Amino acid sequence: MENFIIRQCIYDDLDYVISLQEQWAKEDITYGLIPANKEYLFERLGKYFLVAEEQENIIGFVTGVINKAKNMTIFSDGELYIEIEDIYVSKNNRGQGIGNILLNKVLEISKENGIERSLLYSSTKDMESIIKFYKNHHYKTWCIQMFK
Repeated sequence: MENFIIRQCIYDDLDYVISLQEQWAKEDITYGLIPANKEYLFERLGKYFLVAEEQENIIGFVTGVINKAKNMTIFSDGELYIEIEDIYVSKNNRGQGIGNILLNKVLEISKENGIERSLLYSSTKDMESIIKFYKNHHYKTWCIQMFK
């Protein structure tokens, strides 16, 4: 595994994150992905926005937001949970466990802050692989939405 660090995203990283999102969109591996703008990402800065950095290059990121459950069948009303909004590792850096580490770290930080539960959704075009990834992290399927 290459040497990289996981750290909190800072303002100076946002252009790199946008560049990663543009790469993600060009890969055409996710339905409807539109790279975020800097203002949106700026609002996400904080302890639940992490980057993977290798030799001063941002090679991956994860963003999460804390929500309060309301009218959900899986969480009690009022229960706080982290929603994983985005997780991405550049194509050339996949297969090294970086995505696993990013996800584990953001979940660890949320747990340190008293938040035990998490939720995510994916609009990947490779559903089998992403389900396997998240099942390896003990996620369960709540619902499924399909189209034809």
